[in-house]
Amino acid sequence: MAKNHPKRKGQKITHEQLRELGSKLVARHRNFYVYVIFGFLAAVINIACFLLLHNIWKMPVIYANTIAFIISNLASFSFNKHGVFIQNVDKKHGVVYQICLFFIYRVISLVPDNLIMLVGISWLNWNAFFVKIIDQILVGIFNYLTTKSIFLNTSGKFAKKFKDYFNKKLTKKVP
Repeated sequence: MAKNHPKRKGQKITHEQLRELGSKLVARHRNFYVYVIFGFLAAVINIACFLLLHNIWKMPVIYANTIAFIISNLASFSFNKHGVFIQNVDKKHGVVYQICLFFIYRVISLVPDNLIMLVGISWLNWNAFFVKIIDQILVGIFNYLTTKSIFLNTSGKFAKKFKDYFNKKLTKKVP
C-alpha cells in the first residue's frame, strides 16, 4: 500500500505532517540550534568584556580582545560540554583532553579574530561595537565547525592526531 506523500499534486500537507516534519528537523539539528543560543551568550560575554576593557579601561585592541577571548571561551567550553553537545558524546576522552583540543582550535580562531578587530577598529576606524559583532558572527561559524569535532564521536583528522600525541605523552614513562 502506497503511503500518502504530501508532494503529490492535489494533496495538501496536514498539520500533523507539518508537526512531524518540524520535530524531525529540530531533532536532527538540535546541536546547532542549542549552539546558536549558547554561542550568542558567549558572544555577549565576549563583546561586553571587550567593550569594558577597550572603551572604558582604554586597553589596546589586541589586549582587550585577547582577554575577552579567554573569558568568553572558558564560558563557552562549559556551555558546550554541559549544554550543547550532550548526545552522541565522546566518552573516551577526559576533560583535560577536551579542553586542550578546544583551546587549540580556539587559539586558531583568535588569529582572524584579532585581525578583524585590528583592521576594523585601527585601520578602518569603524565603531568597535559594530566590528565586534561582525567578528563574533564570522568567528562563531568557524568555532561551531571545530567544536563539534571535539565533543562528538565524529572527531576529525586533526583531533585524532592530537589524541594520539596526547596519549603518547600520558603513557610515556618518567625515569
